[in-house]
Amino acid sequence: MKPCTTRRSEQKMPRQMPRFDLRLAGVAQIATAIAKAGEAAHISAESTVRRQWTVARLEALYELAYLRVFAAWESCLEAIVLRSLCGYASRGGQETLKTGGYFPSLAAAEAAAMGPGRTYLLWHNPVRVINRCQQFIRAGREEITINSNLARLQDFADARHRVVHDHTDAKRKFDVAALNLVGRTYPASRPGRLLRDWDRSAPVTRRWLETVALELTNLAGQMT
Repeated sequence: MKPCTTRRSEQKMPRQMPRFDLRLAGVAQIATAIAKAGEAAHISAESTVRRQWTVARLEALYELAYLRVFAAWESCLEAIVLRSLCGYASRGGQETLKTGGYFPSLAAAEAAAMGPGRTYLLWHNPVRVINRCQQFIRAGREEITINSNLARLQDFADARHRVVHDHTDAKRKFDVAALNLVGRTYPASRPGRLLRDWDRSAPVTRRWLETVALELTNLAGQMT
């Protein structure tokens, strides 16, 4: 007579959170390299090339590079939060949802986060991201990380807002952000002037574009 065997139910391992911080780092590297290429052209020995790259054009290039970095940050946030709602585990483990079980798919998680009547989610405003996380997740990494760096992230978001908007409110908020970050404002409230400025508070002197890109990448790493 054959011995009786009992099958043990194997607990399914959670899916691992992809390293979205590394993807963000890749975009940031390309964006900062574009700005550095502009700087190289600006000091080129070839006078016809140098004349094409005025300071104003360089500042505009920094703004475009910054938009690429910030868009990648927003995409990174969305990817991490929605996957947390689906039970993906970061290096810190799975998040605990207030709603009980995890969502069965990214589409279901996105639909729940959007709610009725909306067709997309915004991720540039750190306060809204915190509120969204609090709606579904109990004291999650995303909420804690963003809340711990809220003032800084708000300044970065206001700089992004100024790049894409030219109204008085955007200028006013950027001026406040500049005062918070570097202790001064810039003529015409142009974010490109701040982004191209040197961050002399960093261990290694670098442009502010590089500082912001590095900080956002590091924050993404804390959530993956």
